[in-house]
Amino acid sequence: MKMLYHVSLKLVLIAIACSFAVSTTTQASGTSSHSIPATSAENARLVVIRSADFGTQESIRLFIDGVEVTDIQYNESYETALRPGEHVLTIGTNLNAYGGPTELRFNVEAGKTYVFTAVWNDPERASLELSPEG
Repeated sequence: MKMLYHVSLKLVLIAIACSFAVSTTTQASGTSSHSIPATSAENARLVVIRSADFGTQESIRLFIDGVEVTDIQYNESYETALRPGEHVLTIGTNLNAYGGPTELRFNVEAGKTYVFTAVWNDPERASLELSPEG
């Protein structure tokens, strides 16, 4: 009876571990409603770059149309395809210790590339600037 208990416990633990592994993989590869294949010429390309002097301890929480899509860490950027139309980019820092999030509304046209840089020009909050290439 004791051996059956240990075998059952091990099987339950393996099942739990497998469910966490599947859940993590699904979340990492899943796409949200705004994200679409980058190969389509009917879409636009969005790039968000973290400025070099943003800081090393803060991460940038990036939201597109109210959905959190990523945390941009030191020396990282984010790229995706967007459908044409109006979109809202929102950024905040990992701790939100420096004021609230910053929102930026912009209209996306098919075939264009929009490059934004996350900067920290205001001591109270981070912001997004449209890069000259965008």
